[in-house]
Amino acid sequence: MLGGKEEERIHNRLPLKPHVSFNNYYSWKEKLREKCFKRVREDRNRLLWKLRLSNNMDQSIHSQDIKSTFRDIVSDELKSIKSSSIDSNFDELPTIPADGDAIWEYNGLPIADEGDCEDILLEMQKIFYEELRLEEGRKESEIMSWDDEEDEYLAREVLKHMQLQDEQGQNDVWCPICKHGVLQEHCRLIFCNLCQLKIDRADEVNLEFLRSRLAEAHADHLDRGCKLRPGFCIESRFGLTALYIKCEDCRTFEVVI
Repeated sequence: MLGGKEEERIHNRLPLKPHVSFNNYYSWKEKLREKCFKRVREDRNRLLWKLRLSNNMDQSIHSQDIKSTFRDIVSDELKSIKSSSIDSNFDELPTIPADGDAIWEYNGLPIADEGDCEDILLEMQKIFYEELRLEEGRKESEIMSWDDEEDEYLAREVLKHMQLQDEQGQNDVWCPICKHGVLQEHCRLIFCNLCQLKIDRADEVNLEFLRSRLAEAHADHLDRGCKLRPGFCIESRFGLTALYIKCEDCRTFEVVI
């Protein structure tokens, strides 16, 4: 027969098996986390459109809107878990008041307080912004790649067009500055019939020579590995007016003629 103190010690010994409410808490919390994170990913595009259509440019207002939306998601999913569960393990879920915001003040399960939902809320925001940054990075990379391909294509098409003019016996030389006019020559002057391009030519310089120099300038620029379209300009330096090819990306600035 055990003494009184021994009986009291055995009676007060904590059970090895966790209390059912402890298991209930982790069961519904994990279910709530999974459903909330799924909703964030599913509703992300809709939320982005909502922010883009908003006239308010204040980032702090946008942040508040996002947080408010996530709080609504947590409230909705907790209500859904409670209403759809037929398992007695969820009988001890906190009672959801009519006001969804009051969910952040419930005292239902042990440790199931505002901090639990705030942790879920922070994780939801982390998921949202991390995926948003990844998507923006992918889009920026795609845009840059597309721009590079377009610039390279256009530059090569210009060179190809100049080469085809010789093959097809066409004598027109397109203006490298306005891209629309046709270069013409008269006496000692080469000029564009649409823009203000005018070049005083030497005896050995004619339209055929200029066509060849423009093609060489484009080819040299491409050979440097630059994929951007170069520009052309007329500038006077050291008392000499000349046609220059220029590109800010690769810092090309050279005399064409």
